[in-house]
Amino acid sequence: MEKAKEKEKQISIILSKYIPLLKNKYRVHELKKEHLLKNKDHEECYIIKEGSVLARDEKGKTFTLEPGAPIGFAEALISKPYELDYFLKEDVKVFAFNSSNLRKAFAVSSSLSRGIIKYSLDRIFHNNKSKTYHLIDDGFLSKQDVKFPIKDYNDGETIFMRNQKPKFFFYVEAGQVQLLSKLDKVVATFNPGDSFGEMALFTDRVRSATAKSVGNTTVHAVGVDFIKDYFEKEDVLVKFVLICILERLRAMNSLRNLIT
Repeated sequence: MEKAKEKEKQISIILSKYIPLLKNKYRVHELKKEHLLKNKDHEECYIIKEGSVLARDEKGKTFTLEPGAPIGFAEALISKPYELDYFLKEDVKVFAFNSSNLRKAFAVSSSLSRGIIKYSLDRIFHNNKSKTYHLIDDGFLSKQDVKFPIKDYNDGETIFMRNQKPKFFFYVEAGQVQLLSKLDKVVATFNPGDSFGEMALFTDRVRSATAKSVGNTTVHAVGVDFIKDYFEKEDVLVKFVLICILERLRAMNSLRNLIT
């Protein structure tokens, strides 16, 4: 029952909210094998309209993409060939978006959206050397009139719990934060300059992990009301791209068994 509600929420966000607002931004066509080849940069990326697609990573792990799921948005933003293998399970229709148009919208988006997307792309592609997410702090926190609350935590304190409804996302000012699965497995570690907790906030999901401080830790807390007001001013295409990238990150985390 809980998984069914989660899927329904995902579909309502992408198909029910954003697709109707983007009627002049896509075309509908049947998805073919040649649209899913790995050895080329693709001119389009897709949202599944009807049918399903099997995705497989380099370790052979698979998951099924169903209506509302994005394909190729992360690769489109950085002009990169597909990282995953995709297989058609049946006849599939898609909403197809021009990759070049998405890159142009991304290039002129706000520093908040641009920073979160870049940071999410780093996490999707395991780009540990990149520090692009520092742009979030440099281009966003320091330029806002509103003062974001600073929260201090001692070693091992809980910042938020798994399955909680999100009220904030966070920037690490000092110290360190770890995300823990329900089995207390460390699934991610965040250091000064990193942000965390944004995925649930933007996709309207409950928390998928518990966040705890490591040592004395200071974070900036950015509230959901401020973010929603700020985000509403963004171009609808940019909002849509951000949601698609966060959905891809969520799928990759699940595929990698990071959140269990």
